[in-house]
Amino acid sequence: MEYNYRYGRKITAQIKEGRAIHEELESETNVPIILQPRNYPDALYRDLYRSYMALLSLPENKRTREVSIYGSINGYTVVGKIDELQTNDGEITILEDKTKQSDTIPSESQSLTHKVQIMTYKKMVDDIKDGSYGLANFTAAYHTDEMALSEEFKRQLDAIKVQKELQGVSKIAKRFFDAFASVGKVSGRLHIRYINQFSGKEIKLYKFDYRKEEMDDIIKYILKYWNGERESMPVPENEQWKCNYCVFFGKECKVWYKQKALT
Repeated sequence: MEYNYRYGRKITAQIKEGRAIHEELESETNVPIILQPRNYPDALYRDLYRSYMALLSLPENKRTREVSIYGSINGYTVVGKIDELQTNDGEITILEDKTKQSDTIPSESQSLTHKVQIMTYKKMVDDIKDGSYGLANFTAAYHTDEMALSEEFKRQLDAIKVQKELQGVSKIAKRFFDAFASVGKVSGRLHIRYINQFSGKEIKLYKFDYRKEEMDDIIKYILKYWNGERESMPVPENEQWKCNYCVFFGKECKVWYKQKALT
């Protein structure tokens, strides 16, 4: 993560394959909304509008995909995208998809970061539903009252028949937060689905229970880095296999490079 910020994110073939699978899965549940933003407010509006429409489809379709989620953790603005929401036995289940190059079952260490990611999404959803984070927080964080959509983007919204009273970032943000707050009870049982990136076949569906105490401990540890109280940490020595998949390994990052070169 730190190298992404220092040197810029590098898009690998694996990332491209993963994105293609996500887009294919999204097309199974969501009506395509083609909008071409001209500036940042346009892009933010598009994400909010797509997610709002996805949430509206959930009661009827029982599942929806690629829903943006916004929040704050101890003052740090956090944003993500939930891969899928499902309605199961009257509760909303959060599901995260991860692609793999082989059909091998992921180990506990492989699943750890995925587990933290979906737990963070669960916390962010809970914060919206209990009012800890809402429209006022979002408006203050993103300064949406100062945002103006481009005229070209407004013409695109007219073309897909978006009502004039919704053509503003703050306006669609209100609809989005209202829709999220009313989705119903969110299950504490979280799902991570592993998919073969070449065949699209499901490898494993990993289920586990969200524990607030565990999430609080994770947040405390992570915030020590963001607050400048500790340096970033390399992967543990017994997880050096991860370096084989890192675009920075042996280049910008040489933490385990010498040891690996000697073996």
